[in-house]
Amino acid sequence: MDSMDLSSMLLPGLEGHGVAVTGGASGIGRATAILAARSGASVVAGDINEQALAEMEQYVKAEDLPIRCVRLDVADAVSVAGFIAAADAEHNLHGVVNAAGIARETPALDVSLEMWNHVQAVLLTGPFLVAQGAAKIMVERGTGGSIVNVSSAAATVGHVNLTPYTAAKAGLVGMTKALAREWGQYGIRVNCVSPGAVDTPLYWAQDTHHDDIKRLPMQRIGTPDDLALAIGFFLAGQSPWVTGQNLNVNGGALMY
Repeated sequence: MDSMDLSSMLLPGLEGHGVAVTGGASGIGRATAILAARSGASVVAGDINEQALAEMEQYVKAEDLPIRCVRLDVADAVSVAGFIAAADAEHNLHGVVNAAGIARETPALDVSLEMWNHVQAVLLTGPFLVAQGAAKIMVERGTGGSIVNVSSAAATVGHVNLTPYTAAKAGLVGMTKALAREWGQYGIRVNCVSPGAVDTPLYWAQDTHHDDIKRLPMQRIGTPDDLALAIGFFLAGQSPWVTGQNLNVNGGALMY
């Protein structure tokens, strides 16, 4: 069964709000940025991939979408601060999506400290800095907001040759719950979405995809739009009393 077409779908409650999306020029982040913009949000899409940013800018221009594309290195605190400031340029920052990601397939015995630290910086420290920067604005203004982190099914089941990635993604789930408890008093909701096999450049760059479709109950891998809908549930107005949750979106590959 094919996934649905999101071109005519809208998310309630985003009109007039500012939304920041990391990894916003490709894959899940790109689909989420487009869905939020079509729903009336002013979106800043940050990405380190300049080619992807250029392609996203062309698409945004052709579709006349309220999306600003900026270069973002989530492992750099100065870059993150500039990204958050850009997303709040109209003093209306309400939503944040941490979708930037990397994955380096390497046997655990061969993982260097440099590789370990870089993966943690992108997948765990970076999302914390983005969330913290946004939350400071939301707390100061008393507006509340929604922060959505993108983890992975790997956080629950583990993956061979992806130990740094798996550790960071598991940490992201824990961080989500801790921040939800701490910031709920300010009206800030923090939730997490954990994808399974999704048709993105990051996924196809790995060597672990050959049997995925055969083992999935729904007999297909996911699309970025599938995940954008799940993220949108947390980001928009459908979930005002939902926080600290981790939603597995994987076509039934992981059930517990």
